[in-house]
Amino acid sequence: MYLPNYFERINIFKLEEKIKSANWFYEHYDSFSTQDVYTWLWLGEFGYAELPANDLSSLKKEIRLARSNPSKLNQIWEPLGLSKKFIKINLDVYYEAGYPLKRLIQLTSEVEEIQEFDRLTFKNHWNLMKIQFDYTKKISLQDFHNFEIKIPFHMTPFLGFTEEFLKEYSPYYRIVALDSFFRYFPECSEIYPDIFIEINNLEIIRAE
Repeated sequence: MYLPNYFERINIFKLEEKIKSANWFYEHYDSFSTQDVYTWLWLGEFGYAELPANDLSSLKKEIRLARSNPSKLNQIWEPLGLSKKFIKINLDVYYEAGYPLKRLIQLTSEVEEIQEFDRLTFKNHWNLMKIQFDYTKKISLQDFHNFEIKIPFHMTPFLGFTEEFLKEYSPYYRIVALDSFFRYFPECSEIYPDIFIEINNLEIIRAE
């Protein structure tokens, strides 16, 4: 009974694109738990729970660590969540591609300025992730329900990625606003054309 009501609520937020983003998660990540689904969605909706050390020295240190523990996807960026607010930047690939570190520090610091905690939207997106769940994976819909009870879900607390997930997809990354990143690096939008990253209306800024 809740499905029609749910789709009616989320339709104004471009349901088709959100479904593509949800499917992207299940198609690109081979190994994950319900907590990893939750964390991916949470970071994409709210950004950082706590901003990391964001100076040049700390960033360079993390890049060195990232090069020995890269993301299995081996791309400059990965989507986060369904709202298309934030993306994950893989430090090793970003650095090796020659992109400026000071620009990444700037983009990371801007996340706090644009954070909005719309928990209703987050919960609607969680329901969509359950609807689009790939039943060929090792977890079940019951695992989702058990997870909701465990955390507790109604408070939408932050939980980090599991250790197993971070081993596969790297703990060394930065979260930045999608729009801001592609204003500077529009060419990177072509990495995942299947999830409709739109940059046509953005004012492109030459990277320095």
